[in-house]
Amino acid sequence: MRIIILPAFNGDCILVEFQLSHYILIDGGYVDTYENYLLPTLKEIAARGGELDVVVVTHIDGDHISGIIRMMEDMPIGIREIWYNGYRHIQSVAVTAAEKETFVHRNISKECQAEKAKTISAKQGCTLSALIAKNGISWNTPSKGYTIMAPMTFPLGDAIIHVLSPNNEDIEALESFWKKRLIKDGLLKKAHSEEYWDDAYEFSISKDMPGFHFHEKKVSKSYDLLMLCKEAYEPDSSASNGSSISFVLETEGKRLLFLGDSHAETVVASLRTLYCEEKAPYKFDAVKLSHHGCYNNNSPELFSLIVSDKWLISTNGDKYNHPDMPTLAHIITSGVNNQLYFNYPLPVCQELLKPDYHEGHDFDVIMPEGDKGITITI
Repeated sequence: MRIIILPAFNGDCILVEFQLSHYILIDGGYVDTYENYLLPTLKEIAARGGELDVVVVTHIDGDHISGIIRMMEDMPIGIREIWYNGYRHIQSVAVTAAEKETFVHRNISKECQAEKAKTISAKQGCTLSALIAKNGISWNTPSKGYTIMAPMTFPLGDAIIHVLSPNNEDIEALESFWKKRLIKDGLLKKAHSEEYWDDAYEFSISKDMPGFHFHEKKVSKSYDLLMLCKEAYEPDSSASNGSSISFVLETEGKRLLFLGDSHAETVVASLRTLYCEEKAPYKFDAVKLSHHGCYNNNSPELFSLIVSDKWLISTNGDKYNHPDMPTLAHIITSGVNNQLYFNYPLPVCQELLKPDYHEGHDFDVIMPEGDKGITITI
């Protein structure tokens, strides 16, 4: 089994190969990620007669979804199914088109009706939802077309998937955010088709900004790992990140944890329900950290529940300077033989190679050779 973390700048693009030429693609990074790294890989798989068993679009964010949209325009490889929660999946109750119309006219302000109000007409047909429909790809099949959300367990061939997030509260928070954002952006100017609502949803949610504290991460030998573990934890409040699909993949006697950009609180609750709290901590053969190693998405409580010797971090450190040092400190001090895998040679990697950090701590820092990301064999 292999996990390939492609260069996706500050985003995610992860390809999992399991059970002899079965593939899961988790997010697609940016367009450049797709064109320079993902596309050549997909062409190689297609040339061998392979296809993607499933594409998981964890949530709407440019660093996760842009490359997927470009891939769906090209379709260089067969795709059996896609897991992605679009507009139609965030509705807390089933509503008719007429009810949507009522919601529109009840909430639109005069400003939204003005000529300056924004529309998404130019974007229609270019969003992921439209491309899924156009290409006729099976959509959220495990949930019979409804929301992929926790708690949910289902087979994927001979493998088993356990969905950890989002939960119902996360979806409700996203729906609330979306409605407010649509009104603010003037996108509720007029009721339209289901496709319009999908487009409006993607356009609005993509503008969500995380509302969390950013840790200053000066790379310095003055870091005290034990003190960093005591730094106050502040949970991520982004509705978009909270809607992220995270899951456990069980296959070939292995258990892998992919956290997307999920909220730690939802993941903790799901893990305790799934595996029974009495059996904690839970052993995983690899863990892809949430939100590029941001401390606001990887809580001390989460680290107290999971054990692994392989920790995967996808980021080039741009934009928010991820990963956060408190996150890394919790991993390094949690046990022996911890391996931290990075898909970029970050300055923090070079810092952590210094002998001072290894006094009393058993860990390795693994960086890519070249510019094509990193491959982890499980």
